[in-house]
Amino acid sequence: MMYDKPSRWAYTFQTYACLSRVRAQLQLPSAKLQQAENPVQFYERSVYSDRYVFASKLFESGDLLETEWSVYQDWHTWLLKQFEADIALDGIIYLRAPPQRCMQRLLHRGREEEQGIPLEYLEQLHLKHEAWLYHRNLRLDFEYLGELPVLVLDVDEDFQSDRIKQADIVDQVREFLTAL
Repeated sequence: MMYDKPSRWAYTFQTYACLSRVRAQLQLPSAKLQQAENPVQFYERSVYSDRYVFASKLFESGDLLETEWSVYQDWHTWLLKQFEADIALDGIIYLRAPPQRCMQRLLHRGREEEQGIPLEYLEQLHLKHEAWLYHRNLRLDFEYLGELPVLVLDVDEDFQSDRIKQADIVDQVREFLTAL
């Protein structure tokens, strides 16, 4: 519904997406993870990417009204400050790929609801991710995010069947986690 009529559904979608991410980050780790010697928990996206990439893009494109954007930022800030100790990140891994490659992968994935996503949308999201995680020049409302370590992985090339590339990526992630 959000992709079909973003001006109608953007606020609803972003509100629910953020709530889902907060819930996921507040969930107790599985028993197996709790027993691990050095447990690590990964999230596909965070409550911060919700705000600084997806919701802000929707506001800038006019799909979130100024009032909606203001309300979103207000409750987002309040919610995150309430749970900051429980949902703070230790680091971010940025899977960096050009929008054209993301579009190829999106089309290959074949999810019906994603088939109408224009390349321009992915380009805008890419610029947001680049400003935040690569160039590190995005204004952030949570100070600790500016100091958070970021591992940038170039995933432009296909590595699904390339064991050497996969091993290299795993090594980079292990080294990053060890340094945290």
